[in-house]
Amino acid sequence: MQIGHINLAKSFNGTGEHFVSLVESLQDEGVEQHVLVRNTTLARRLGAVEKVVVGPVVSSPISAYCLMPRLDLVHIHDSNAGQAGLLLALTRSIPFVLTHRGSVPSNRNPLTQAVYRRATSIICMDESDMALLRHFDPSLDVRVVPDIGRHGSASEHLRLYQNSQRMPMAGSNGIQ
Repeated sequence: MQIGHINLAKSFNGTGEHFVSLVESLQDEGVEQHVLVRNTTLARRLGAVEKVVVGPVVSSPISAYCLMPRLDLVHIHDSNAGQAGLLLALTRSIPFVLTHRGSVPSNRNPLTQAVYRRATSIICMDESDMALLRHFDPSLDVRVVPDIGRHGSASEHLRLYQNSQRMPMAGSNGIQ
């Protein structure tokens, strides 16, 4: 399985540490990964992980879309990168999963709605975020998958990735 990751967060904080732990854990499981990030510190840190390809630092969803190679699945790690996932799904038929952190997306923004509805799965960190997203749109496939700590297992992420490759994308079964 080949997984792409896009993280357009500007800062490298605790969330970035969890991202690095996930990439390291997936690498331990033998998953081939290609990573595109905005933060140069994060890019250097991920560049030290064996057998993980770190692309050039990107600053926009469009550049991330253009530089992402053909892969089995892409994991979008922040809302800023959602447009890249949407473009990959619509133009290259690459499914994507989205990690949701923070506030509920606005019902009024059609682009945000499209990103969330086209994601094959949405990962939340806890039950309260999952409940808020289901209130936003009950048709979304929302799952709670806790962040991986240092030396954690990527098994839940792998199961989600494998299921997301087999699932029809939202919109292909009547969901708008």
